Amino acid sequence: MFTEHNLRETQPSEELLGNFLKDPTLYRANKHLLSLDLFGEYSWLYHLIQEVDEQEGLSYKGVVARCDADRVKTLMEFRQAAFNENRVPLLIRTLKKDRLAGDILSLAKELHSRTIEGEDPDTILRDIQNVAFTLETSESGGMGDPSRDVDEWSEYMLRLAEDPTLAYGLMTGLRPLDSITTGWHRQDFSVVGAWTSMGKTAFTIENVLRLNKAGYKCAMFSLEMIKRQIYTRMMANKLEVDLEQFRTGRLAKHHYQDRMIREKEALKSIYVDDTRGVSADYIVDVMRRLKRTQGLDFVVVDYLQDVKEHGEQNDNGGSALARVCRKLRASAKEMDCHVMGLSQVTRGVNERQDKRPMVSDLAGSTGIETSADVIALLYRDDYYNASSDKKGILEVNFAKQRNGKLGVVELAYDRTMQTIRDIYQY
Repeated sequence: MFTEHNLRETQPSEELLGNFLKDPTLYRANKHLLSLDLFGEYSWLYHLIQEVDEQEGLSYKGVVARCDADRVKTLMEFRQAAFNENRVPLLIRTLKKDRLAGDILSLAKELHSRTIEGEDPDTILRDIQNVAFTLETSESGGMGDPSRDVDEWSEYMLRLAEDPTLAYGLMTGLRPLDSITTGWHRQDFSVVGAWTSMGKTAFTIENVLRLNKAGYKCAMFSLEMIKRQIYTRMMANKLEVDLEQFRTGRLAKHHYQDRMIREKEALKSIYVDDTRGVSADYIVDVMRRLKRTQGLDFVVVDYLQDVKEHGEQNDNGGSALARVCRKLRASAKEMDCHVMGLSQVTRGVNERQDKRPMVSDLAGSTGIETSADVIALLYRDDYYNASSDKKGILEVNFAKQRNGKLGVVELAYDRTMQTIRDIYQY
């Protein structure tokens, strides 16, 4: 045991259990990766954590209330040893590697002992193979349970039959958009692609503002614009005023002194991160903290090609972007939220007669197409054609929906106010 008077290095199992006691949400987020045999001499404490969580929801007070008096000091020391929640994935991997190393060592000792004793080599090999095939690597999440999985699915379908709204995702209130997507679904990774100045940021801000108003927790990671620019666009949208005049302080004073002051409170519940040069791992770490501390339903990453990713041997031009997309898609599942990434398109789109972008026009399209559950491509005809009969119309082409319909919806886009509305409201 470690105390002030008898310091020693904290063991991974002690630090991990301390993290669970300090922040119970860490246990709930990772319990599917854990098993009792990982904790050795402290398996009693992990079993107690499991028991408290199942019966009343994990809390430090609940564990202390059920713990023997002579072990309460241990709980306090473990809790104090939890100094960095970001180490939890590393601690879990370490425990799994330690367990695997112990299993391999035991197997090797048995093999040596039986061979020395002269046992039949064929029998030894068959027994060792049977045991070896039951071992899991430290990266394994464990074997699934088909019986449990089917029961959970069946229960979900029964709830769905009682309440069909459960089949819908995060609804924006833009009827054409909600109709084709049935809402932005949790655990999905979507990509919105378009040429520069086509309306990607306006489209995502419109979604964020609408979902925020509906009570969902939203976050934006802006690698292109600073927070001040994002907030200015959001407020111009909310006030429905000319962005350029609002940005330069040329509107009547009451817009700033009255209307803006009233509306700014809504923006405080939207998390905006404008840190430059961040990696996908950074974004996922922040998402994880947001999910635990305030909840998280909808995330925007603007834009994918600016997310940094360390190069690996034999990387080609799109390998890093593909890893970014895979990490963001995995984070959507882990955090049970929808993640939307913005993407640039290549210059080739402007060399065609029909300049509507296709999936193949996305920069790094192979990695994006493989990972994305939804791909939406934006186009405005009046951007290219001043005499277009579709002035102020934003086309949203759903070129991929893993679990939904394909097709084009049209929305009304007011570029001066950065607003996007249902076209039939105009």
